Amino acid sequence: MKNLKNPFRLKGYHGPGLFCDREAETALLIENATNEINTTLLSIRRMGKTGLIHHCFNRLEKKKNWECIYVDIYATQNLAEFTNQMASAILTKFPQNKSIGKKFIDLIKGFSPVISYDALTGNPEISFNYSQEKQYEHSLKGLFNFLEQQNQQVIIAIDEFQQIANYPEKNTEALLRTIIQSLKNVVFIFSGSHKHLLIEMFNSAKRPFFSSTSPLHLGNIPSKKYTTFIKKIFKNRKKGIDDDSINFILEWTRVHTYYTQALCNKIFTQSDAEITIETVRIACDTILKEQENVFFQYRNLLTTPQWNLLKAIAKEDKVYQPTANAFTSKYKLGNSASVKRSLEALVSKEMVYKEDASEVNYYQVYDCFLSRWLER
Repeated sequence: MKNLKNPFRLKGYHGPGLFCDREAETALLIENATNEINTTLLSIRRMGKTGLIHHCFNRLEKKKNWECIYVDIYATQNLAEFTNQMASAILTKFPQNKSIGKKFIDLIKGFSPVISYDALTGNPEISFNYSQEKQYEHSLKGLFNFLEQQNQQVIIAIDEFQQIANYPEKNTEALLRTIIQSLKNVVFIFSGSHKHLLIEMFNSAKRPFFSSTSPLHLGNIPSKKYTTFIKKIFKNRKKGIDDDSINFILEWTRVHTYYTQALCNKIFTQSDAEITIETVRIACDTILKEQENVFFQYRNLLTTPQWNLLKAIAKEDKVYQPTANAFTSKYKLGNSASVKRSLEALVSKEMVYKEDASEVNYYQVYDCFLSRWLER
């Protein structure tokens, strides 16, 4: 019965059998961890950073001498919430019914924790209710020291790490750097989707984390690798698909991991034994119709100049010179100053992103499905 589930999963990690490629990236992460080198993992959203982290964890945990901890701090807004999230992630990894979990509980009892459980996941949630910032700093040091004292190597992946730059406690970066640089048994993966913020954080000589990690930029999976993967997954589920159909899938989704998975998921749901380009086109149309109400809401959130610029970028797919006269005149966008303001707003709202390619930079609509819908 398990084999009948849709194999193109859109969230979570479901083992190496449903994970496509990333062999070089996985090898580098493991090599860095083994050599006690911290890594900064950067990419735009939905490119597969979290899946890669858990794939790396899967490999490391098979070595039997690693403990792997994942913590997402995207929703945190200050040092207190960061500390609570870190403690919750550690307790999730080391539950109370294990000896190490009991030791952890004994440790945090001194920090006067409030322990509750998420109603949906059942995962523990820890909060410390202190009146002073220094108390959170003390607890945070205690958490990392606890991990440092374990007999096994520990790797911690902190997702959306750039969030700490927005904390009201302006010394957060310096505090974490001071704690982390003293650890010998714990290595880190700092992951994030705001590439420019992370690059500034780790590449600026003025910042505490300057030159303290090895960078890893996550790009598209090679088309040949994805073609082989897609064909294999469909074949294993008794469905045939030809190369032309796969090429259409990869072109339409820009070989962007999430959108490729989402389209294949829809095709798998709607298709019979043999998949044709017409099958793929129907799945594409279904996806755009399902999301149309959401896309219309974006129109209400943007000014008319911003919306018109967004449509123009979608129709071009990639825009290399957004303020050039040829582009602004073609789509009647107004003067270059107005276009520049609208572009800055769209980038800030994460409707458009700037890709710093090796040869030349360009702008593209962030949401691939929105971009395909706007093309119409």
